[in-house]
Amino acid sequence: MIRNALFLSVFSLLIVHIAQAELRVWTDKNGKTIEAEHVRTLTNTVVLRRVNGSEIRISLDTLSERDRRYAILQTPPRIDISVASDTDRSNTGYGGRRSVQVQEESVSVEVKVRKSSSAPYEAPLRAEIYLIGSPENKEGYIILDKRTERFFFSAQNGNQHVIQSREIKLRQIESGRQVGVEYKGYLVAIIDKSNEILQMKCSKLDYEKNAAAIMAGETGTMFDSRFEVVNEKKAMRTPGEAPKKPIAGRRF
Repeated sequence: MIRNALFLSVFSLLIVHIAQAELRVWTDKNGKTIEAEHVRTLTNTVVLRRVNGSEIRISLDTLSERDRRYAILQTPPRIDISVASDTDRSNTGYGGRRSVQVQEESVSVEVKVRKSSSAPYEAPLRAEIYLIGSPENKEGYIILDKRTERFFFSAQNGNQHVIQSREIKLRQIESGRQVGVEYKGYLVAIIDKSNEILQMKCSKLDYEKNAAAIMAGETGTMFDSRFEVVNEKKAMRTPGEAPKKPIAGRRF
């Protein structure tokens, strides 16, 4: 009984593995074909597993263009993200009956994205940059700016890409109480064509924990302290600043 149960268990696992494996017909440049599943893609080689379980290695350069691209896309790249913030602040005081302090803040970030894995990856990627602020005297957050940019890794660009955010100008006024918005950090996400996040970098752990809520928003979206949307349409802006148009994103 035990032996039969063990046999059935192993057999069931084998059936599940076969069902999950994606057997496909691979074709080389000469028209020769083989039926196998993809195991992994290395720098210049793809490892395939035949139906009988044996593994073979095939040079990417010998595959048809369709199968070469398929093999490359099966292994997402490792990505390194570095972010440099540029923040300039100036303070101006005004006298009179009631002292007034005005702080003006100019913020922008530069994001460098680099492919650190050796295997080629030629599919389009999307970078999303969110600059996040917080209203003075109020718990919560606001998306100050959202930037979306599509790019490719290639030998021509050294397998890296640089994205520059827009410059955001903010103002805080203190006269008995503080009003305005203060810059609080960023969230950067690199996304593939299937909308899977390959890598993310945030200036605060709370942003990473609430990335889904932030990335569902647009410029001007406001959240409470739990990152629940407070006012999705009203964009907070400094006096005299034109309202910002939402940026189309999450599309290829």
